[in-house]
Amino acid sequence: MTVEKSKHNLRILVIDDNRAIHEDFRKILMANVKEERLDQARAALFDDPQLLPVHDRFEVDCADRGEAGLVLVQEGRIKKRPFACAFVDMRMPGGWDGLETIERLWREDKEIQVVICTAYSDQPWDEIRARIGFNDKLLILQKPFNGIEVLQLATALCRKWNLAREAAGRLDELNSLVDERTAELQHMNGQLTHTNETLVRTIADLETAQAEILRQHYELERVASRDLLSGCLNRRAFYAEFERVFNERRENDLDLCCLMVDIDNFKQINDRFGHAVGDQAIQAVAICLSTGLRLTDSVGRYGGEEFCLMFPRTRLDEATNLAERIRLVVERDAGNRVRTAACLLITVSCGVSSTASGARSPLELIDQADKALYSAKQSGRNCVMAFDQSISGENGSNHAELQIRRVTPRPSGPEISK
Repeated sequence: MTVEKSKHNLRILVIDDNRAIHEDFRKILMANVKEERLDQARAALFDDPQLLPVHDRFEVDCADRGEAGLVLVQEGRIKKRPFACAFVDMRMPGGWDGLETIERLWREDKEIQVVICTAYSDQPWDEIRARIGFNDKLLILQKPFNGIEVLQLATALCRKWNLAREAAGRLDELNSLVDERTAELQHMNGQLTHTNETLVRTIADLETAQAEILRQHYELERVASRDLLSGCLNRRAFYAEFERVFNERRENDLDLCCLMVDIDNFKQINDRFGHAVGDQAIQAVAICLSTGLRLTDSVGRYGGEEFCLMFPRTRLDEATNLAERIRLVVERDAGNRVRTAACLLITVSCGVSSTASGARSPLELIDQADKALYSAKQSGRNCVMAFDQSISGENGSNHAELQIRRVTPRPSGPEISK
């Protein structure tokens, strides 16, 4: 009994200086030939008339240096057996690093899909993007990775490579048909010349209209997810992202912290300087909040003069340090950004909560941060309060109790409510 082999390109190149990684990729991507033969023998023994499904088997070649990987790519192109996808390690001592390897691979083969295998401590995405630029043939795989991630990436990128090649072939066929038809039309008496010019103009108009539709679509997406005044995520978009991260945290047992921020005495700013200055104050605080974030953090305008931030994979002590740093940045810089009101001091009160305190939903985590924020405003404003657990002894046993503690050091002199 025979099964037709896939005609698609399933060639995978792995470039990594660790040869144990080569074996990991082979185990993940290469099908078990013995199991396939056993299934076929079983089908023949029981006289099964149906062909057994055989999954596509990836063909995996490995190199321990970028230079060796380039040689394999060159040989593949010469033999007309190019690679569809390459998994490239970021760090490879003694030769090209991952980025230089990718640049040289793309000089040789512009169609190859690439996955960067990188640890958290390697070059950040901004450096990679600055060097390579935006490219839809580049993905990042965070180490340590699992087999499902590798298999999904390999399957998707090989499929993408094959679809692109099929599309190019069909485009060539279409171009040939167009050329033949054009040659036939050129032998006609010229009566269709005007019609052809009209069609050209129509195609140009359609392309222009399509570009405008795409621009409006992107603009609508931006407007739908962004607060127009502050530029932060609006409440709906922020909560949707919060829900996604919260569920991801629950599945992976990771910490997630929430920070509620409220502009102190905002009504007084509006009453004294007008709503235009109040809007500038909101924009100034939004800028300070955004500049103090990490790549994984998010900030949204929760309502009025209130903002909500989330810190994924962050412990409570780290989150309180971030909150205190943000508070100081706002106190130092926000007022100076409002040019139309001299000597304007803008401060914020902050409340921090963590999933370590037992929040079972995004709303409960936000509510805990809001309680801490309320306590910060009651404590004189311009400070950070944290919703935390304390351990108290009772009858010889320890009990965890929820409490709100102050993070910002108290002023050395008499505290004056702002």
